[in-house]
Amino acid sequence: MRDLFSATIAAPADYVLSISDLALQIRRVLESDPILCDIGVRGEVSNFKAHGKGHLYFTLKDDAAQIRCCMWRRKLGNLAFRPTDGNRVVAWGRVEFYEARGEANFIVEELQFDGQGALYEAYEQLKQTLAEEGLFDPERKRSLPVMPRRIGLITSPTGAVAHDVISVLARRWPLATIVFIPAAVQGFSAAPDLIRALSWAAALDDLDVVIIGRGGGSAEDLWAFNDEDLARVASQFPKPLISAVGHETDFTILDFVADLRAPTPSAAAELVAPDIREVQSVIDGLRWRLHSAVAGDVRLSRQRLDSLLSRHVLTHPQVRLNQSRERVAGLKRRARDAAERRVKIERRTLAAYRAQLRALDPQRVLERGYALLSNAQTGSLITSVAQAQPGDVLRVTLQDGTIKASAEAVLKQTKEP
Repeated sequence: MRDLFSATIAAPADYVLSISDLALQIRRVLESDPILCDIGVRGEVSNFKAHGKGHLYFTLKDDAAQIRCCMWRRKLGNLAFRPTDGNRVVAWGRVEFYEARGEANFIVEELQFDGQGALYEAYEQLKQTLAEEGLFDPERKRSLPVMPRRIGLITSPTGAVAHDVISVLARRWPLATIVFIPAAVQGFSAAPDLIRALSWAAALDDLDVVIIGRGGGSAEDLWAFNDEDLARVASQFPKPLISAVGHETDFTILDFVADLRAPTPSAAAELVAPDIREVQSVIDGLRWRLHSAVAGDVRLSRQRLDSLLSRHVLTHPQVRLNQSRERVAGLKRRARDAAERRVKIERRTLAAYRAQLRALDPQRVLERGYALLSNAQTGSLITSVAQAQPGDVLRVTLQDGTIKASAEAVLKQTKEP
């Protein structure tokens, strides 16, 4: 019998490659394919992870296959929502092969929901889940304070919402102090930024009520307000919360969780506080009723005195009757003086609150030489050097406009030993 292992059969030398050469050939083939260099793929997100440096890693899969994906931090400005496992999406990008791991990865340049159907499906699934957990129950809703003294406002520092809300409150209820808490309201970083703002507001014990919202936009623009983590944080918020997102026809998950939904941010300002003119009218009415009641008591007392004086048995003790008249006149003067003092106090209080409101106007802060620094791409307010990277495009907001700048370097302040 022939020994099959007595000799080796050599393959042609041209076809024997090292693993490194094979991996290099695979990478060259993939990178030279014009289709794989710019292609859109459809799939379901799984194993989503946001890296500490800002990059996104996840897997796109269908019923038969899957591929690992990466979206670099510099591309997040194009991302209108924060992906979660189970989202059906379309990703645009290119295929790259990493020789060291022997893996083909999809480098995502742009990511969007797979049509309005996928967007609606994700919305309805989360809505049903939270509803089953009781986060939308009417019993959880709290009533708003009748006359709030400190009102929190969470929205973008660059949009028109802050100006509109402050203008309405200045007209309707100037006695209140507005505590402005800036946050991004659109894009990948919006949901975490809104959660941070809510946590900050929750730590302020003296807030009576908080408005959170933004202006109108597409479903993708408003998607941050459909974030599950944001909804759960809002459900645990310790103070009454008003959601004012988009236009009257826009409904977000936050609208169902909040204590009250306002159709627009301006409407939220109308709902959160009374009209000071109506309150003043009520005070005037109460003052008139008090005056009428006192005057009625005085008339009744005089009638009783006149009746007593008309009796023969009391015609002689004139001194005692005169004393009674003096007491009645004194009571009348005291009631009138008390009412006038109260009106003066209320007027002084109103003037003080108006002056305080003017002093806290964000525009006045800018007029004193301060500026707001934000990321021009994400809209996030920058309050620490840790939020900026060299090369970031920045927006500097001054009292009379904005300046677009670029960060050349980020220098941390060193403490004196």
